[in-house]
Amino acid sequence: MRCPTTPPPGKLSDLIDLAVADARRLDRTTYTPNSSVWHKPTADGCCMICLAGSVIAETLKCPRDKKVEITGKENADPDPVARINDRKWQLALWALDDARQGCWDDACEALDAPMPPDDILHRFDGVPTPKHTGFQNWEEFDAHLESLATCANELRRLGL
Repeated sequence: MRCPTTPPPGKLSDLIDLAVADARRLDRTTYTPNSSVWHKPTADGCCMICLAGSVIAETLKCPRDKKVEITGKENADPDPVARINDRKWQLALWALDDARQGCWDDACEALDAPMPPDDILHRFDGVPTPKHTGFQNWEEFDAHLESLATCANELRRLGL
């Protein structure tokens, strides 16, 4: 799968903003939130997506009939598979998965950016864990997105 020529946002707060905006643009009749699935078609023609899957669907424009793998590992799964091969986008998607769970230091590390100084890392304690990290439907996903947007604002105040 071809990734955009534009690299993903380098700041975690900007990356989260992108994911939240992408998720809010998804067609609710064809996408189903599921925190444990990146981007996977279902038998009824819908596609299950997680937070990173929202970016895969919207920004990366992956068709909803394609299962997505983030790494280049071979897969014996007979479903159509799209692989994201661009390293920066791979790291950004992993960072979003960490951010979904409120693992802020892991998310920063996944972005392959320099780690913030210790005084900033200590302030991660003040950034809340997003609500409904294990979302399974639109109601939970909406609450997750709302709380994640608040988290992004807190991260932005820390310069991240």
